[in-house]
Amino acid sequence: MLNDKYWLCCAVLALQGCNTSHSTMQNLPDYLQRFIGQSSSSIQQHLNLKPLGFQTLAQPQQNKNQLIYTVIRPIRIPIPIAQSAHMPAQSIPIQTAVNTSQAYDIHFNCHIIFELDQQQIARSIRYEGKAC
Repeated sequence: MLNDKYWLCCAVLALQGCNTSHSTMQNLPDYLQRFIGQSSSSIQQHLNLKPLGFQTLAQPQQNKNQLIYTVIRPIRIPIPIAQSAHMPAQSIPIQTAVNTSQAYDIHFNCHIIFELDQQQIARSIRYEGKAC
């Protein structure tokens, strides 16, 4: 019986963690594709991920052949709390946590990497990280 409660809690946590919208991720490649063929300075002036719902670090990192933007995806996973330990597992209502001490805050990163040629022109894009 205790084992059933454990698996129920795990299932609720897993479902809550996956309860994020991926519609913005489908729009991201289309949005970024227009920057292929542009200079790194032009990309830095015109790239704005906020309308797509993404939060980025203040400045992108640039080296000789890459321009890297870091997208931060904060996710709050509530800890389920059973209301009664004496009821059978099938009838225990699960209440999700509301205050900050009853939830996990997790920050996933996605690195958007523009591959640059010798003239600092973007030739391709790749993604790295758990939030991509």
